[in-house]
Amino acid sequence: MTSTSGPHHDTGSIKAIDGSSVHRITSGQVVIDLQTAVKELVENSLDAGATSIDVRFKNYGLKSIEVLDNGSGISEEDFASIGRKHYTSKLTTFHNLTTLTSFGFRGEALSSLCALCESVTVTTATKEKAPMGTILELDKRGEIKSRAKGVRQRGTTISLTSLFSPLPVRRKELERNIKREFGKALTLLNAYALGPCCGLGSDKAVRFSVTNQPDKGAKSTHISLPLPSSSTPLSLRTVRAGATTLWGPKALDGVIDLDLDLDVPRITAKQGKGKHKAEIVDTLEETLKIHVQGLISSPTPIPGSGSTPRSGNGGRSSTDRQFFYVNGRPCSMNKIQKAINDIYRTFIPSNATSSQFPLVIANLTIPGDAVDVNVTPDKRTILVHAETELCDRMKVSTS
Repeated sequence: MTSTSGPHHDTGSIKAIDGSSVHRITSGQVVIDLQTAVKELVENSLDAGATSIDVRFKNYGLKSIEVLDNGSGISEEDFASIGRKHYTSKLTTFHNLTTLTSFGFRGEALSSLCALCESVTVTTATKEKAPMGTILELDKRGEIKSRAKGVRQRGTTISLTSLFSPLPVRRKELERNIKREFGKALTLLNAYALGPCCGLGSDKAVRFSVTNQPDKGAKSTHISLPLPSSSTPLSLRTVRAGATTLWGPKALDGVIDLDLDLDVPRITAKQGKGKHKAEIVDTLEETLKIHVQGLISSPTPIPGSGSTPRSGNGGRSSTDRQFFYVNGRPCSMNKIQKAINDIYRTFIPSNATSSQFPLVIANLTIPGDAVDVNVTPDKRTILVHAETELCDRMKVSTS
């Protein structure tokens, strides 16, 4: 008797999946939610050398997302390649990953968005062509569907409509949770506004603006970080200015500069000697020079209170204001984050009435050959060599 309760299995020969299906399957893994879609477009603008980026949502991104920049624009000879899978100007060989300075490098973003949106339109102009630009409409495969002339100063505008419309289940989930997803997108945009856009880990600052045009009657959203004046050095002063703009002047009360130089052992695996020849043992042969720069809450408690940190020291009840970067790239660093929170907690009295977490904005400058940024398609997860040892050094330096 053959069971019919499980999924149907085709017992035919193994065949290649057709190209269209492969494109849709992999695209759904690259762009997994609203914040990923926005992140990919913002990173393209940063890689194009933009000093001004506007992100415009309609109905929290359900209707459309538009990112405008004043970057270098796209050359006419590259038009046919911009929506194709694994076409990029940032990487030629796998070895280039160790010296990577751009945010994007996989050549998947725009191609994936073409497969996942109702429409994708690119309006662009280079310095030589402005104010005459070109309007390109891309099809589901990333190929040019139509081309027209338009007015555009140097830079690029990319417009997406109806994200996830080809994926009914994911689209329905987005519609049900759009306010929460929009909040996640804003948090991620805050990371770009506070980090590379303020000059943290970069040699330039970027004016950053985010707006939302909701349905009639709903409250609009606006975030704007002005470009620092040319006389302002790109340092922690600009990060402080950005944080103040986002959260208000009291947000940085009790927040101090974080500036650490750490020598972290570089671990190499070698074969054992003698009777333990077959064993692989870790040896420490040299050190990595890692610089940690940013801002962090001072955990000074109220004198004599013994209960809570001093009012206005930046301590919070959640980790919503903790942002981490590796070489200027916003990323998730769970071990580093836990180490910092554990250190901070040791300064909080055991009888404190509530949990406290510090405000943290931290950029780690790490040699390229000690970092792997090619872990997940969204590039948010980064592997750092000897991360456990790095956490230990940070605990010693900050405690």
